[in-house]
Amino acid sequence: MVELIVPYENRMEEAYIYQRQKYLNLTKELEDAGYKAVVMPVEIGARGFIGSLIYDHLTKLSICDNKTKALKLLVEKAENSS
Repeated sequence: MVELIVPYENRMEEAYIYQRQKYLNLTKELEDAGYKAVVMPVEIGARGFIGSLIYDHLTKLSICDNKTKALKLLVEKAENSS
Protein backbone atom coordinates (compact mmCIF):
# COMPACT_ATOMS: atom_id res chain seq x y z
CA MET A 1 0.00 0.00 0.00
CA VAL A 2 1.44 3.32 -1.04
CA GLU A 3 0.10 6.58 0.31
CA LEU A 4 1.42 10.05 -0.42
CA ILE A 5 1.66 12.14 2.73
CA VAL A 6 2.47 15.85 2.65
CA PRO A 7 3.38 16.95 6.18
CA TYR A 8 5.29 20.04 7.24
CA GLU A 9 9.01 19.31 7.15
CA ASN A 10 9.34 19.42 10.93
CA ARG A 11 6.70 16.67 11.27
CA MET A 12 7.84 14.24 8.57
CA GLU A 13 9.05 11.49 10.89
CA GLU A 14 5.94 11.77 13.06
CA ALA A 15 3.68 11.61 9.97
CA TYR A 16 5.56 8.58 8.64
CA ILE A 17 5.15 6.68 11.93
CA TYR A 18 1.46 7.64 12.10
CA GLN A 19 0.80 6.34 8.57
CA ARG A 20 2.59 3.04 9.28
CA GLN A 21 0.56 2.51 12.46
CA LYS A 22 -2.66 3.54 10.71
CA TYR A 23 -2.49 0.46 8.47
CA LEU A 24 -1.20 -2.11 10.97
CA ASN A 25 -4.58 -3.82 11.44
CA LEU A 26 -5.31 -3.92 7.71
CA THR A 27 -1.84 -5.29 7.00
CA LYS A 28 -2.32 -8.03 9.61
CA GLU A 29 -5.75 -8.95 8.20
CA LEU A 30 -4.34 -9.22 4.68
CA GLU A 31 -1.40 -11.33 5.85
CA ASP A 32 -3.73 -13.60 7.85
CA ALA A 33 -5.73 -14.09 4.64
CA GLY A 34 -2.57 -15.23 2.85
CA TYR A 35 -1.57 -12.00 1.11
CA LYS A 36 1.71 -10.16 1.39
CA ALA A 37 1.11 -6.59 2.49
CA VAL A 38 3.62 -3.78 2.74
CA VAL A 39 2.90 -0.23 3.84
CA MET A 40 4.94 2.45 2.08
CA PRO A 41 4.14 6.00 3.16
CA VAL A 42 5.69 8.30 0.57
CA GLU A 43 6.63 11.48 2.39
CA ILE A 44 7.13 14.74 0.57
CA GLY A 45 7.22 17.82 2.74
CA ALA A 46 4.78 20.65 2.14
CA ARG A 47 7.63 22.67 0.61
CA GLY A 48 8.88 19.84 -1.61
CA PHE A 49 11.44 18.19 0.71
CA ILE A 50 11.75 14.50 -0.18
CA GLY A 51 11.84 11.97 2.67
CA SER A 52 14.89 9.72 2.81
CA LEU A 53 12.96 6.43 2.57
CA ILE A 54 11.39 7.31 -0.77
CA TYR A 55 14.44 5.99 -2.62
CA ASP A 56 14.03 2.59 -0.93
CA HIS A 57 10.33 2.56 -1.79
CA LEU A 58 11.02 3.32 -5.46
CA THR A 59 13.55 0.48 -5.56
CA LYS A 60 11.08 -1.95 -3.95
CA LEU A 61 8.50 -0.93 -6.55
CA SER A 62 11.08 -1.56 -9.32
CA ILE A 63 11.13 2.09 -10.31
CA CYS A 64 14.91 2.21 -10.55
CA ASP A 65 15.57 3.48 -14.05
CA ASN A 66 13.36 6.56 -13.82
CA LYS A 67 13.84 7.63 -10.19
CA THR A 68 14.45 11.25 -11.13
CA LYS A 69 11.29 11.42 -13.24
CA ALA A 70 9.26 9.65 -10.54
CA LEU A 71 10.57 12.02 -7.85
CA LYS A 72 9.69 15.08 -9.95
CA LEU A 73 6.14 13.78 -10.42
CA LEU A 74 5.79 13.05 -6.70
CA VAL A 75 7.02 16.52 -5.76
CA GLU A 76 4.55 18.09 -8.22
CA LYS A 77 1.68 16.10 -6.71
CA ALA A 78 2.75 17.03 -3.19
CA GLU A 79 3.00 20.72 -4.05
CA ASN A 80 -0.43 20.65 -5.68
CA SER A 81 -1.86 18.94 -2.59
CA SER A 82 -0.51 21.37 -0.03
